[in-house]
Amino acid sequence: MRTVSTICYRLDGRGLFEQFTQLFVMPAPGDGEIDPAAIIQLTSGDFDHDQPRWTPESSEIGVLCNRADDRDRSFIKDLWAIARETGEARRISNGTLEIGAYSWSPDGSQVILAAAKDERLDGSENAHLYLVSRQGGSIEDVTPEIDNHTAIAAFAGFGQVSPYIPQWNAEGTHVYYLVTEHGCVHVYRLDVARKTSTALTTGEQLTHFLALLPDEKGVLLAQARPLSLWDLYLLPLTASGADEPVRLTQLADRELAGFAWSEPERMHYQGANGDEIEAWIIRPVGARDGVRYPLAIRIHGGPQSAFGVGMNPYHQYLAAQGFAVFYCNPHGSTGHGRAFLREVEGDWGGWDYQDIMAGVDACIARGIADPERLVVSGYSYGGYMSMFLIGQTTRFKAAVPMAGVSNLASFVGTSDIGFWQVLQAKGYPWDSERAAYYRERSPLTYAARVTSPTRFIHPENDLRCPIEQSEQFYMALKMMGNVPVELVRAPGSWHMGTSKPSQYLAYWEKMVEWFLKYVEIRAEEYQG
Repeated sequence: MRTVSTICYRLDGRGLFEQFTQLFVMPAPGDGEIDPAAIIQLTSGDFDHDQPRWTPESSEIGVLCNRADDRDRSFIKDLWAIARETGEARRISNGTLEIGAYSWSPDGSQVILAAAKDERLDGSENAHLYLVSRQGGSIEDVTPEIDNHTAIAAFAGFGQVSPYIPQWNAEGTHVYYLVTEHGCVHVYRLDVARKTSTALTTGEQLTHFLALLPDEKGVLLAQARPLSLWDLYLLPLTASGADEPVRLTQLADRELAGFAWSEPERMHYQGANGDEIEAWIIRPVGARDGVRYPLAIRIHGGPQSAFGVGMNPYHQYLAAQGFAVFYCNPHGSTGHGRAFLREVEGDWGGWDYQDIMAGVDACIARGIADPERLVVSGYSYGGYMSMFLIGQTTRFKAAVPMAGVSNLASFVGTSDIGFWQVLQAKGYPWDSERAAYYRERSPLTYAARVTSPTRFIHPENDLRCPIEQSEQFYMALKMMGNVPVELVRAPGSWHMGTSKPSQYLAYWEKMVEWFLKYVEIRAEEYQG
């Protein structure tokens, strides 16, 4: 038996907190075996220590951790310095930041933090770069003019390259870092003294790693492009900025050459509140001009995340099956400024719903989509929104929500980050002024309206969006008996991963199989 006395006592992909990551120091490996007695544990406690990194002179080791008494209800991560000889710990940041990455200055006197403010203070914030002395004290925002994440917050569908660490030059005068904007992640350079930043890359590219080369001759990047998976690029630096990145590797070219691909087309249209929404359409392989095709709507997770411009093999898989594919970054997505990011808070199923449906109409107006052959799917928050859509409209011929949320109130009590949903909903489900919101924005409330045949897909070990969320909606639809409905349970998988990578493809095969039961693919509409 286990007795639980905290709010956050488990984590998706990890399970119950029984052990925590601690910091050890040991002699560097040599020719002989290392004496176990020479391995020293420097930290302890019921909290994790992440991203260990030596200070330049190696007297201390930086780590990220949250040692606060209320650490089980926030995403705060502080930077601590741990003395190499004694294990003495000093907190450098001040308990108000969610630090995602950090980097010591070359002389070790300062540290740059890529961090967002505590969400509990005033809602979600974009990550900025902050400068603080190694001794602690005042923390200064050195990218105040950047109204976007100074971190990675746009994604494709083929993994991530990590870690992301802002890069100081040898003189300590500049820092190279990443910014998420409009579905891209670009490289920027910060003048530390002037607190001004310059964009060094443009165009359709998704950067998830950077490393500054000696003598500041260039920056090594890991990038994805619309029709290529991750590769290494060299960004040559010049006196005035940078030249175009040069591709250094072709890691997947041989494999990709054996398939037909359809290039995503960036599009813009007017969404809720008259705001411009960015989106992409992928025409089916073999598409002909003047022909309308079945349209698969894909919705990203988060909600405060974004589709990126990197190649998404799963979207391409749909296009290869004969579907046009539409995906957008609605209100709440990253890469469009702080105000846009926060519009989804307290409004799940509001402006974001309007944005998605306006995008569907835009695809129809452009003559790409057949309004009688619409299907929808999404994962996590995309699963939530897929469930919500089919309770608001009868336009979709089939739906496949994956790992979604159907009941916001029970989600608060069953998710490993239920406290975050309280922040998103701006209150608890038992607060009298928020009870109606929880009910009105829960897809389960509208189960009786659903006319779309629905196949739920959910990992059985999901602690982020527990499988009971799909079970509730599935059981309601099954008992009502108004539409065909199935629940696919994925064993050995959790929200953010699976023990068998092939299972990801199985998700997509199950999705397409369901779509093809209710939407016709007409061979005569495609070029031979």
